[in-house]
Amino acid sequence: MVAAILALRRKLASLQSIVGIAAAAFGLIATFGAWGYLSRVEASRGPRLPSLQAPADYRAEVFHVSGCPQDPIEDRFPCFESILELMGSQGLKFYNAPTTTRISGPDGVLADDDVIVIKINYQWAERGGTNTDLLRGVIRGIVDHPSGFTGEIVVCENAQFASVENFDRADNNAQDQALSPSDVVSHFQDLGHNVSLFDWTSIRNTQVDEFSASDLEDGYVLYPWDDQLNGAVSYPKFQTSFGTYISLRDGIWDPVTESYDREHLKFLNLPVLKSHSIYGVTANIKDYMGVVTRELGTKSHAAIRYGLLGAHLGEVGLADLNILDAIWINAHPNGGPSTNYGEASRRDELVVSIDPVAADLWATENILIPAFEDNGYTDWPKADPEDPNSDFREYLDNSANAILAAGIEVTNDPEHIDAFSLRIPILADGFESGDTSAWASEVP
Repeated sequence: MVAAILALRRKLASLQSIVGIAAAAFGLIATFGAWGYLSRVEASRGPRLPSLQAPADYRAEVFHVSGCPQDPIEDRFPCFESILELMGSQGLKFYNAPTTTRISGPDGVLADDDVIVIKINYQWAERGGTNTDLLRGVIRGIVDHPSGFTGEIVVCENAQFASVENFDRADNNAQDQALSPSDVVSHFQDLGHNVSLFDWTSIRNTQVDEFSASDLEDGYVLYPWDDQLNGAVSYPKFQTSFGTYISLRDGIWDPVTESYDREHLKFLNLPVLKSHSIYGVTANIKDYMGVVTRELGTKSHAAIRYGLLGAHLGEVGLADLNILDAIWINAHPNGGPSTNYGEASRRDELVVSIDPVAADLWATENILIPAFEDNGYTDWPKADPEDPNSDFREYLDNSANAILAAGIEVTNDPEHIDAFSLRIPILADGFESGDTSAWASEVP
């Protein structure tokens, strides 16, 4: 993964480059009744890990598209297609394929035979969950691989204390609010693709060993208690409905050869940008609370502020892409992470990056904070990206240090962030919404 990040670095001036400014904030729900466990969250400030920095020549790339068309086109999500074009213009190709095009090339992210885990946010109903129009568009993009997709996709979530209701709630985050993750997956299954769901919530209380230790049971692998983190790192291993054994750390397990294939396991992180009543901001890093387990004595939620989610990423590796959903966001300080239809703010933006720390800083400063201001707020101390003692910065900085300590390059320094931003214009008559042919030439 480190090599992949290094290979994808670009420092280009052909686009307008926006230096991301330190930011991010986290928040849980204001209604503590729904969060029975929050009473156990420690209110004291956490210790800062030794401050580490990526190499001086490291550049994090953040890709941003605004003005997203509100309506999907069948199972496509035009804004996602637009951001793939933007990424490709800077050398980050979505498809790993022998032919080099705008969005494909030999160094692309996803191969035609990969097993791809897509982690969504589905703990909260209404606007609190990942936009299912976006989820559907991402899957459409994957199965449209130019080499012909023969791999497998599994959509996952650990909703912790909440039920995902078989991924089939009636009140979803989409133009058609009835469109659930289950509906999305069924649609692609009906088209003959290997797409499935797996509820990590159902295995969060089960401690297991790795497949290589002759343990084929679904569950969570636990690390020893870490006094510095005030918690224990964990990650899931499980068998998909198509019979594939997946260890999030080690890769795809072959019980015949008794070996792992890490190269062909890919991970896409699809969180929602929201305020958070405890941690100020929830975005890419905080979404990993839906990957680890808070059960089995891990104390993982309280340990977020000490960098536990960063330590988790140090063990399993960064997502191959973080696709931050800012179509609808919770722009009320302390309001999130639950977000009902009435309190959500429509922004119609997407942010994509390999570096989750840099993307969280940039998105908080450039999307969430302006949305706070648009809603009339003048104070957001927990989410203040410029205050190193804010709750957001505390957990983000500690997470960054833990990732860096594992030898993976990320940055919480705005001077090391190159942001490439594109606004989709109002299309002239004669172009359908989402037809990027009218403007794609504007992107170098």
